[in-house]
Amino acid sequence: LAPRCGGGGAAAAPSDLGPMQILADAHQAAIEGRSGKVWGLACRDRDSSFAVQGAFATLARALNRSDVERDCRAHFDAQAMLGEFQGHVVDALQHPHANHVIKQVLDVMPTEYLGLIAQELVGHGVWAAKHRFACRAVLRLARHCGRGTWASGCAEAVVDEVLQSAADLCGDEFGKFVLEELLERGLPEHRRRVLEALRARLVRNAKHEHASFLIQRALRICSTEDSMAIVNELLGSQDAVQALIRSQFGRYVLRDLARSEGHAKSVRRALVPFAAELQASKQGKRLLQDLVTDASSAAK
Repeated sequence: LAPRCGGGGAAAAPSDLGPMQILADAHQAAIEGRSGKVWGLACRDRDSSFAVQGAFATLARALNRSDVERDCRAHFDAQAMLGEFQGHVVDALQHPHANHVIKQVLDVMPTEYLGLIAQELVGHGVWAAKHRFACRAVLRLARHCGRGTWASGCAEAVVDEVLQSAADLCGDEFGKFVLEELLERGLPEHRRRVLEALRARLVRNAKHEHASFLIQRALRICSTEDSMAIVNELLGSQDAVQALIRSQFGRYVLRDLARSEGHAKSVRRALVPFAAELQASKQGKRLLQDLVTDASSAAK
């Protein structure tokens, strides 16, 4: 996918328009049935992108007011502004300036206005989760799930695509941040599916640069029952423990467990057979030192 930017009045768009001028232009363009300047300004440069972000922030505040006349105007302007991104959402998410506009929209606008963005991402969820810019949009879409509206349903469709590929995304540099969001703030079903993906290849994931990060996060935020199941599997055999101590990222997972009040004793017991091997390396000695420190703290 290659981003395309331009058109829609971009060539004639002044570079010094502020948020209120951008809103006024979009309003007038919608009345006249022509393209406005929003899309071009979102792409032009950092300052023009920031101005468009400011226009959406102003809109969001207006939509939260109770004044009926102002609310109707804000609703019209929201449709006008968002309409200029129709057909451009995927391109925007690849653009170094426009992606910040989409991020702002997903941060500040009510869920009911986000259907266009979510709908254009349906079919692109996995790509977006793995993209350095687009992943920011996917993790924000996750916050709009479960609202029972059409727009929320579109967001859920994108998230479902991500979850269907969660086992692979665990090991992706940017996909891991989307899965982390689903673990921390997603619906219970989202959390369950991420945990299932992690546990499908648990020891392998614990040794992986990116997936091990997710296991560490999961152990801190998941239920006691889920946490114990993960720990029991990681420490359940000498082969698994040996694989972890021989891996840089596996040792990070063990170190996190060694520093946790609930699992330190289990880690100490599991590492006893490997004490000599651990003493032979700098990283192993550090792990053993963490265990000694934890034991000393617990005895005080």
